[in-house]
Amino acid sequence: MQPPQQQQYSQGANVSNQQWSADLCDCSPCESCMLSYWCPCILLGKTSDRLRDPTMQSADTCNGDCMIFCAIQAITGCGWIHVMLKRGEIRQRFGIQGSGFNDCCTTYWCPCCSLIQQDNEVKARTASGPIVQGYQPQAGMAVGKQ
Repeated sequence: MQPPQQQQYSQGANVSNQQWSADLCDCSPCESCMLSYWCPCILLGKTSDRLRDPTMQSADTCNGDCMIFCAIQAITGCGWIHVMLKRGEIRQRFGIQGSGFNDCCTTYWCPCCSLIQQDNEVKARTASGPIVQGYQPQAGMAVGKQ
């Protein structure tokens, strides 16, 4: 059993239908606010990297998510669609209440606020420990020769 400060979240696990811990209209920190307005692809890339590696040791802000966003935005002007899909992934991973319709409306009408909220949420949820994916053996369970 893990102490409460080291609570870990499973991918796809519905952890009691939680709410977003970060408010949609909370534009802090200032760096995130500036990035979401001037270079949203960079903030999306940082958030994606933080989902993969909460320590950010191997962070590359110009990663695949950043490039996909840039390509969609340049060709169609609909980069918000990629942000919406990432938002749904974050909601599912951390068991946050909501729907695809809410994600669509939020990212379409306020993409900057959505990006900041997503980044703040991932920071808060991964600060206490790594994201556990897949099966984790219970203490005392071992496979071995007898």
